[in-house]
Amino acid sequence: MSWNPSELSLSHLSLHDLTPPEQATAAAAAGFGKIGVRVWSGPGVPVAPMLGDTALLRDTLHALADNGIGVLDVEFVQLRPGGTIDEALPVLDAAHRLGARYVLVLVDEPDTDRLADDFVRLCEEAAQRGLTLALEFMVYSRLPTLSQAVRLLQRADQPNAVLVIDPLHLRRSGGAPGDLAAVPAELMPYAQLCDAPAAPVWPDPATARTEARSGRLLPGEGELPLLDLLDAIPPTAVISVETPVAALTGRPPQTRAKAAFDAASRVLAAHAARVPAAGS
Repeated sequence: MSWNPSELSLSHLSLHDLTPPEQATAAAAAGFGKIGVRVWSGPGVPVAPMLGDTALLRDTLHALADNGIGVLDVEFVQLRPGGTIDEALPVLDAAHRLGARYVLVLVDEPDTDRLADDFVRLCEEAAQRGLTLALEFMVYSRLPTLSQAVRLLQRADQPNAVLVIDPLHLRRSGGAPGDLAAVPAELMPYAQLCDAPAAPVWPDPATARTEARSGRLLPGEGELPLLDLLDAIPPTAVISVETPVAALTGRPPQTRAKAAFDAASRVLAAHAARVPAAGS
């Protein structure tokens, strides 16, 4: 089994200091076929607004077309106490207009019954827009582990709800690629690629959040079992390269994008070399 590097996506976090049009230009020049886009700002995340018919949304659509690149995912919807599904609809609308396939979903809602109900309603709204929700588990959220994420998906039982398999979050929550054998393949159409030291496992939330947002390593430059992870996910899974690498801070955008593309391509080539072709 193998993945085509030209079909890789570059996540928003990899070039989080750029606008989406700038991300599209740098990613396409580096060889990526898709990007991830964040469409609203949060604390410490200076993203220009893209909810509604904004100038930036229109500029992004033009940049995507000019560079021949698409959008894999849009960040993000957060299910949280006091939140409403209506608040999420502009994010879904923006994802639809951008032609995204997935919308990332993060969980901070502690009430499991309300969470399940809201998630089903969100899936229904996403389905009306041709979108799939990609649920991301992480140790600093209310959905910290793979098993909890799978339980939510199985309880919701929605055809347009899947997992995001992030090797960093899997490792930090005490998981391993072997745990994915118990997950139905149809729930894993989408994975991220990055690297990091093997330790710590179950770090404190602040440490885990900082590492995830700015302290990852390029694929192949850390200790995460990336080849085993690639063995464990379906060969049809799409892959996003998520590499906010501190050592690359200040480098030109295309340099950072090319470093991410080349590192991911080497890992994918190494995986292809160790997996016999079908029928051989």
